[in-house]
Amino acid sequence: MNKEEILEFVAKNPLFSLATIEGHRPRVRKMMLYRADENGIIFVTGRQKALYEQLQVNPVVEMCFFNTDEGRQLRIEGTVEMLDDLELKKQVLERFTFLKPWIEKQGYDVLICYRLKDAKATPWTLETNFEPKTYIPL
Repeated sequence: MNKEEILEFVAKNPLFSLATIEGHRPRVRKMMLYRADENGIIFVTGRQKALYEQLQVNPVVEMCFFNTDEGRQLRIEGTVEMLDDLELKKQVLERFTFLKPWIEKQGYDVLICYRLKDAKATPWTLETNFEPKTYIPL
């Protein structure tokens, strides 16, 4: 896979697992991707969430995307950066309309946008299970 194929795979499989560290313990949760394109892989969370606190302390993450029909998994590790961009937050709200009541009550400051940077991806399939991992810089 090349970078373009990776971003296409991620965009087509927007539900992913996100791993972080809290103290010395791993934490993982399912997330919904906002966007994956030449501008990066972007997801959001709330300022009141444990995820926000974990990323404040340690911004290194791993994402895992999976397509059951293809039997293909893609793991991406990197560092997240917080994006302070009101226009981006407004775009997020247009797509994730379930957040509107929360934002109307709390304001945009509670919505935190992250972009993955300094990332590398490793694809996996059953056929490549025993082969050495390959890493593709993003």
